[in-house]
Amino acid sequence: MEQRREEREERRGLSPYAKAGAYAGLAFVTPISGWVCYKTGVWLDEAWGTSYMYLVGLILGCAAGMYETFRQALRIEGLDRRR
Repeated sequence: MEQRREEREERRGLSPYAKAGAYAGLAFVTPISGWVCYKTGVWLDEAWGTSYMYLVGLILGCAAGMYETFRQALRIEGLDRRR
């Protein structure tokens, strides 16, 4: 009986309000990581005398942000568990 209760609680997951809060936080992950990497690329351009590192930083930052958004969305929905 105790095992059934645990299974029901596990299936239930987060409440709708908790999910909404978690998804609201995800809205900032990609833009912030893109901006931080962009600024790092600008700094590297100035330090090394190049003119393309800002673009590399922007692309890498956005890609990393989208990857993290995807991972967190799977975690929020409970799809990351291996069955």
